[in-house]
Amino acid sequence: MDSSEEVMQTAPLPDDESARLSALCQYQILDTEPESAFDDLTYLASNICGTSIAVISLIDAQRQWFKSKVGLDIASTPRDVAFCSYTILQSDILIVPDALLDERFATNPLVVKPPHIRFYAGMPLITPEGHALGTICVVDFVPRELSSSQIQALQVLGRQVVAQLELRRGLLESERLMREAQSKEAALSESEERFRTMADSAPFLIWMNGPDKQPIFYNQRWLRFTGRSLEQAIREGWKQRLHPDDQKSWLKTFTAAFDTQTLYTIEYRLKRADGEYRWMLETGVPRFLSNGTFAGFTGSCVDITERKAAEQDSQLLQTVTQAIVTSADFYSALKVALQKVCEATQWEFGEAWVPSPDKTVMECSPAWYSKTNRLEEFRRQSEAFTFPPGVGIPGRVWKTKQTEWHQDVSIEASTTFIRAQLALDAGLKATLGIPLLANDEVITVLVFYMFEARQEDQRLIDLIAASTELGLFVQRKQAEEEVRKSLAREQELNKFKSSFIANISHELRTPLTSVLGLSTVLLQQHFGSINSRQEQYLSLIYSSGEHLLNLINDLLDIAKIEAGKQELNKASANATALCQSAIEMIEVRAIAKRQTLSLTLPVAVESVVVDQQRIIQILLNYLSNAVKFTPEGGTITLSSRLADGVELEANTLPVGSTHLSSSCVTLDARFLVFDVSDTGVGIPIDKQHLLFQLFQQIDDTSNSQQTGSGLGLALSKQFAELHGGRVSFTSTVGVGSTFSVWLPL
Repeated sequence: MDSSEEVMQTAPLPDDESARLSALCQYQILDTEPESAFDDLTYLASNICGTSIAVISLIDAQRQWFKSKVGLDIASTPRDVAFCSYTILQSDILIVPDALLDERFATNPLVVKPPHIRFYAGMPLITPEGHALGTICVVDFVPRELSSSQIQALQVLGRQVVAQLELRRGLLESERLMREAQSKEAALSESEERFRTMADSAPFLIWMNGPDKQPIFYNQRWLRFTGRSLEQAIREGWKQRLHPDDQKSWLKTFTAAFDTQTLYTIEYRLKRADGEYRWMLETGVPRFLSNGTFAGFTGSCVDITERKAAEQDSQLLQTVTQAIVTSADFYSALKVALQKVCEATQWEFGEAWVPSPDKTVMECSPAWYSKTNRLEEFRRQSEAFTFPPGVGIPGRVWKTKQTEWHQDVSIEASTTFIRAQLALDAGLKATLGIPLLANDEVITVLVFYMFEARQEDQRLIDLIAASTELGLFVQRKQAEEEVRKSLAREQELNKFKSSFIANISHELRTPLTSVLGLSTVLLQQHFGSINSRQEQYLSLIYSSGEHLLNLINDLLDIAKIEAGKQELNKASANATALCQSAIEMIEVRAIAKRQTLSLTLPVAVESVVVDQQRIIQILLNYLSNAVKFTPEGGTITLSSRLADGVELEANTLPVGSTHLSSSCVTLDARFLVFDVSDTGVGIPIDKQHLLFQLFQQIDDTSNSQQTGSGLGLALSKQFAELHGGRVSFTSTVGVGSTFSVWLPL
């Protein structure tokens, strides 16, 4: 073997290998001739799963032998290359979607060489004693998956192969006894007795009929199940024991199989001796004499009532869960849960109790369901009750977190069932209380009633106990409703706040305009000269008024943005002119502090489509802060660059960013970025979360005299996001800061 080739993996031996091989020998099936009963199953497997190959394989000590096959010519393969050697190591289906991607099979000769297997799915054939004899499997030459229905079908076919093996073993024994009886008349009686003993000891119901469809044999388990004698059963048959709703489908299936002399399986309800209908899985196998003459059917029936009940319970839970998830709100979800449980379990009335806001009592919720209008008075009067922990059914179930069943509450003491008189008046008797839990907390107690006394039903309690998982879904509905209410309150408050800011700002602008106008007139000395002290005071009045007017304008901008009324006047603007305008507006203040204020040219792009006034406002806010927090003699630089979405995502974002732009930003998106860098004091890490927040200022002891509204950065952020862009920053204490605005190109 070439040293570069990987060593093929081989499956380990099962823990019960010795017992498994012994069991396989007991079936006497290895190297036997093909049988239509098994061939039908492989055909069904290939047809249902849509694969080129389907086989029933049995794993011997050294080989994998095919009892039945579709699409395959060989009769066996070495065990060490068999996929099925892995399947028998587990209790359920093994699916290999792509063998080349599975380390167990990637170097298997059947994969890398003809026939080049790529897909495999096998169901282990497990005997009643728990031994995996082999598999029923499907194989294809391309990677693929199975649907849930195909997987389920393959599982069912696996059980049918085992049933065939069991029947075959029984029939082999039966035929052996019959041959002995034919060849040895003296031993006929003994042989018949042995056959009956074998059939009577079988763990399922067995019957046989002749070529005329008339019954000729039932085992003792069948007779005990139906409560009839052998003579009655043979004379009357079993069709009258079928559930009326199942007779038509059973007769159609049985007749078709009888006419074509082929295997069939069907599920139906059969009446037991005590009158209860039980779900049965019946398998009928055609029987032939040695000369090929059709001799009738041999059938087996297995009680699958528990399995059907589990399927129905699962379906109920799925139905209730789906209905809850699609419900409009918390109480609608509770009503759906009550309705679905009542419809599936024959309860007449259901109500929901929920903890009060202070968690002191259980209160009657608006959610309830009734199959009749007889209980309206019971419902109306129940609304007045509350139950502390441990009191009444709602209170006790709330406290214990356990289901509680009462066969007849109308005769209970008033201390046990507080509403006993109401129940008596309404004709209610059996009662069941159920907690719905979420994270070990009772979020609601469901209470169900019916008009008949009913003994405790453990299956129903188990079902309800399982349904308590629905509490997580109901809790989610409750949380969704609380979020909706919270959002509605927040929107109302924001609307009120924006309206208040807008109104009060407009009211302040009128007298403030007069203050600014009159102080200007006085400063210009139109009505006579003023002394230096008066001029100083008037200048202070004017500058304070101007500062207040700017604050009011900022408040109005914020109110417009929050109300969704802020509109941008976008147009193509010269990028260099934007920067120069901002520089000119702040230049005087920078010169006063002997700071170096510069614009890096050329600007990264010639023009950009923006609201020119708002972009200048952003740059002016950045530059103003840089001048304010940079010591005398410091440096402030306005520069530009091009960047993409990848770089944007790597930048520090302000706390509470709305991500208006990022929601639709792709990694290859292009941005024009304006950076304002300074050599200022920097911003401590523990204060950086305050940046870009309304009415927040970052004060440092060295700048304690600096004033501001705390609105500039917040407005910058919102104007940037209105453009579909972002803001970001970096800062190091004692080194300086860089504030950026990202504008999409």
